[in-house]
Amino acid sequence: MFRILLILCLPSFLFAQTELPKTAFDPCGSPVGIDPWLARYVKNPDQYNSRSQDTLTVGVQVHLLATDAGGGRFSTERLLNAFCRLNSDFEGTGIRFYFKNPWNLVNKTSWYKHSDIPAGIQMMLTNDVPDALNSYFVQDPAGNCGYSLPYGGVAINHSCANANDHTWAHEIGHTLSLPHPFLGWEGKTYSYNTPTPELLTYDYTYFHDTLDTTIPAPLDTALVEYLDGSNCALAADLFCDTKPDYLSYRWSCDAQNNSLVKHKDPSGADFYADGTLFMSYSSDECQNRFSPQQIAAMRANLLSEKSSWLYNGPVDGKITAVPNGLSPVANEITADSAVTLRWSSVPNAAYYYVLGSRIINFAARDIEFITTDTTAVTGKLISNKKYYWKVRPFNNFYTCTNYADIQSFITASTTAVKEPNAQGFRCYPNILTPGATLILEQNAVRESSETTVMVLNAAGQICLKQTAPWTDRKIHLEIPAKNWPQGVYQVLVIDAHCIESQRFILAAQ
Repeated sequence: MFRILLILCLPSFLFAQTELPKTAFDPCGSPVGIDPWLARYVKNPDQYNSRSQDTLTVGVQVHLLATDAGGGRFSTERLLNAFCRLNSDFEGTGIRFYFKNPWNLVNKTSWYKHSDIPAGIQMMLTNDVPDALNSYFVQDPAGNCGYSLPYGGVAINHSCANANDHTWAHEIGHTLSLPHPFLGWEGKTYSYNTPTPELLTYDYTYFHDTLDTTIPAPLDTALVEYLDGSNCALAADLFCDTKPDYLSYRWSCDAQNNSLVKHKDPSGADFYADGTLFMSYSSDECQNRFSPQQIAAMRANLLSEKSSWLYNGPVDGKITAVPNGLSPVANEITADSAVTLRWSSVPNAAYYYVLGSRIINFAARDIEFITTDTTAVTGKLISNKKYYWKVRPFNNFYTCTNYADIQSFITASTTAVKEPNAQGFRCYPNILTPGATLILEQNAVRESSETTVMVLNAAGQICLKQTAPWTDRKIHLEIPAKNWPQGVYQVLVIDAHCIESQRFILAAQ
């Protein structure tokens, strides 16, 4: 299903989530207006079905943007981590997400980095997949960490989609009708020393529930919410279980997850904003929830407006096990032309994500696959190098998984694997690095159980002597990493019947 090819700096009249030092990006460019559906809903929520005991499973279509040349795409590893975080953020809502289709890979620089919302509109309308929540991962979504177009989907900035970021959840909250709790303050800087107004105006061009043809759209107004809740059903986000909040910039919280900035409502009552809400602009470490009324609204919105996104079929289970790397392991010598990686299967895994690198922290990837099998065959690799590899299982519904233990192998040039001699004996590779393994191989079973192996340097001095058993007609001889100089060495295999001899080269690490 999957394959690997291997936020809002708005004009001054627009308002634009996520953490500093992401100061190059405004937190959120999503709709600041009240969704007409939400305005109807809050007047009589009991008329809407929320199926409070059901889990609502929502199909997501992921679009991974890249440059025209295919560079800079959001990595599979980061997407799996971000999807895990998204489902964790929605865990208390009874809403879960799954990958409905293979990820759409799009190469277009002008969308990968778009400077304004109209370019994002074009990206979304061109690539839209019906009956799914479309999510676009880009390098720069018009200067924001993210934004949501109700008629198009959500755009997420790579730098705001880390494993502990809540931007994706925030933007999907907008898609499911939720405003900011500080509605009307977008683009404005709150000051405690200035009288707090009763009413605010704001501009939500591009962010209506349908695509506007009038640009800019008319200004709208919002009541400023009082601390005592007396106007909570009419002011700001229209929810009475979200406290007043006037901060439209990224802010830190105290140990109780309240704002450090003191607020004063229009009546003069002092308070601090609640940083726990995903729909606020508090830092990611402060956020951990949607309010009960927000949850009820999102569920009702899905069931009434976006029911085509919902899935009612069987769901893949959680993955709690990790695979075991089977081969090659423990610095096993392999041919450089192609290496077959094998691992054990785990329950509920539909896919395996495989990474290989010459760097143990996988900062650079030489091998990258997604497969439904428990094997993967690499392309040609660099000779006489140590490679590390690992594998991670996942399925369309569950990505909160771990990698298997890191395994390793060493590549030998195919020209270094000699043909057997007349007696059916050979050793390979003929170019080794300290700590590598020399493989001695024969094509017939020897009668003698006592086999001595010696390694001599170019001067004829014995560097290594040991008794070794034949296992499956092979002897694996580890070359010590101690003070053996580079050069040509000779290996002798001696038993009661014959002496075999071949040469190898010890190269630098």
